[in-house]
This record gives sequence, structure tokens and C-alpha cells, in this order.
Amino acid sequence: MAVPWSDVIGLFSSNPGLDEDGFPITAPADPVEVFTNRLSIHSNEYYMAKQQGIELEYRFEIRVIEFNGEDMATYKGQDYEIERTYEKGEFIELVLRKRGDQHGS
Repeated sequence: MAVPWSDVIGLFSSNPGLDEDGFPITAPADPVEVFTNRLSIHSNEYYMAKQQGIELEYRFEIRVIEFNGEDMATYKGQDYEIERTYEKGEFIELVLRKRGDQHGS
């Protein structure tokens, strides 16, 4: 069993911006690292998402006070989109999918 609060993820938002030539781009902000509990994805949720063409990768629990509505996360050098959140008391669960995995949309 993993030690509680031993995983770290980076949270960031994909902020619209402009490149050097003034063209619109999506430029991610610098991630803010937070300690997390890594949880298992519920099998029902996993298979329902898979039917929609969405591959859920991870589920993390963090403290609500550390979440500011970010839509992206980084974990072990890989970027992920925050597919959904679920607030429960002083904690919030974040369910992540690989960035760009929107086949069901």
C-alpha cells in the first residue's frame, strides 16, 4: 500500500495567449505541484467512459484548498486533462485522461 499523500501532481490551466507573431495559441501556465493520494478508477466509471471513446488514466485526491479550477495536470512527465472532479468535504477527486483523448466528443 502506498504511503498517504506520497504522490505529487502538477496542476495548471491551459491559458489562451499569443505567440511572437501575435497569433492565438494555447499556452499552459506553469504547474503548481500538490501532494495527492492516488486512487483507483472505479471499474463502472472506467468502462462507461471507454464506451464513449475516453480512456481514463488516473484518479487523485487532493485538498479542496489546493484546487483552483485548473483543467490540466501533469504526472510523471505526462500531461493529462482533468476529465471530472468530485468534491467531498475538504477533499476533491480529480479524474484524468490523456491530453487530446477526445475520440468520443
